[in-house]
Amino acid sequence: MIVLDDYFCPTALKVCDEFLRMLKKVAPHHADKMPIDTDEIIRTRRVEQLALILRNIFDREPLIAEKMLDELEDAMSLFLDPKKYQLLKALIRIYQGSESRYLNFYGPPGTIATIPYYQLLRDDERPALNQKQLDLNGKAVFIGLSERLRPEQKDGFYTVFSQPTGVDISGVEITATAFANMLEDMSVEPLGLLAHLVTIFFWGVGLGIFCFLLPPLIAGASVVSLSAVYLIIAQYQFNNSASWHPLVIPLLFQTPLAFFVTLIWKYFNTHKERENIRNAFGYYLPDKIVDQVAKNISHVRTNSQMVYGTCLYTDAEQYATLSETMNPEELSRFMNRYYEAIFQPVMQHNGIVSDVVGDSMLSIWATRDPDAALRNQACLTALDITTAVRRFNQASVVFQLPTRIGLHSGRMAIGNIGAIDHYEYRAVGDVVNSASRLEGLNKYLGTRILVSKEVLNELDGFLTRRLGEFILAGKTRSIVVYELICRLQESEEKQKALCAIFDEALSAYRDKSWDKAIENFYECTKIYGEDGPASFYTKLCKKYKEKPPEEMWNGLIFLDKK
Repeated sequence: MIVLDDYFCPTALKVCDEFLRMLKKVAPHHADKMPIDTDEIIRTRRVEQLALILRNIFDREPLIAEKMLDELEDAMSLFLDPKKYQLLKALIRIYQGSESRYLNFYGPPGTIATIPYYQLLRDDERPALNQKQLDLNGKAVFIGLSERLRPEQKDGFYTVFSQPTGVDISGVEITATAFANMLEDMSVEPLGLLAHLVTIFFWGVGLGIFCFLLPPLIAGASVVSLSAVYLIIAQYQFNNSASWHPLVIPLLFQTPLAFFVTLIWKYFNTHKERENIRNAFGYYLPDKIVDQVAKNISHVRTNSQMVYGTCLYTDAEQYATLSETMNPEELSRFMNRYYEAIFQPVMQHNGIVSDVVGDSMLSIWATRDPDAALRNQACLTALDITTAVRRFNQASVVFQLPTRIGLHSGRMAIGNIGAIDHYEYRAVGDVVNSASRLEGLNKYLGTRILVSKEVLNELDGFLTRRLGEFILAGKTRSIVVYELICRLQESEEKQKALCAIFDEALSAYRDKSWDKAIENFYECTKIYGEDGPASFYTKLCKKYKEKPPEEMWNGLIFLDKK
């Protein structure tokens, strides 16, 4: 087979005179080694020797090639034939380039014009062929074996253009390809090490910035689009300048690595932010609400629900006097220790500290439906707070903060209450107001813990004393009030006797038997010493004894003050 180079008809000898002229101009000290012109080269047959000399010169003095290329660019307007200019430029680069190069294949087997050898020998067939195709004048001709059938292929080499049928590019066509690459100056040129590293670095940085700044889905689509653009640019550069840009590392490693590493980093960063939110809001909100806020802080204003709950309200006596005698810094430290003491029981019994104002605290236990277990925990909390306050006061020699407690249960709304840019997580409803009023009732009855009948419903583990039915300040509905004394297993006999006698006295009071009621209330003070509820009712009985209530009186007690 005969393979013809049909890309550049002129050979190196056609531009040899211009080549030698430029070389002598930029490197006159080598002029004595150069032939005068092309005719001398052909006459003396010094082509191979001249090539070795030129190669040696360009290896020793790399700047000669750069100067010749600059000279060629300056004189470009003198060349009327672009192919001649291109061939001269390619010739300079042949001697400038490295000894080994990457082949730039033009396509599958047979892309370079291939003519059967016998067609050049049989004169009778030549007129039938395209005369222009068989014109070998000024062309480089390569002779070798080129076969298209896999079973008969003896000189094939596996390349990117090897066909599924097994047909490879022949050795003679590879040789012609290498020659054409040099004539066209189109050998594949990988990026230099520095350019390679810079491309990989900035590609990775660019991907990282996109993935970091954009949401995951948009970032994923952007990364795919950028990879496609990169591939198109690399393909364009390869086709037009034979420049070989890195593909495997940027597209197969950096692209997925940048996306998933950024995704993982965002996940941990978001998790860290949520933990910071959790830690910050944990001082002000319940754990469940903190979890919801950490997941979606934008819904913090709309987070509200109807529940059945129990409210525990506390208030410290003598706080006003205390705030006058202590400077703000000392008062702040003192109250922090106080709240630490009363917060502990709430936390221990799974309550939520909903609100703290001055010397008052509101705690809640909430669920969707009435739950005796939660009310039981609220009562235990009240008793433990009383114990904690007693210990706190014993540890404080100078200042004392006796604490009153009120508990009530019922339906209420719980969530974020507020407007504009200020919201607080708290319970809203009559239950909260009633608990506050029960706490205030302690001042009149001389008690510490007052609970409503709704709180004690279905509870039997506590010693309680019924104190009557009250309509508290600002209320229109009555509340049956009990004093929560202690756990049943911790109760003493005299406490039980007190409750029994007080119950008899209260029945006499409702029956308008004032003398009997006063006598029984007096018995309470003999058993237990000073007793606030007994003193309260004794005064009330004496008042009604002097001025009896109306005929329709039902034993209700009205309070118009908190």
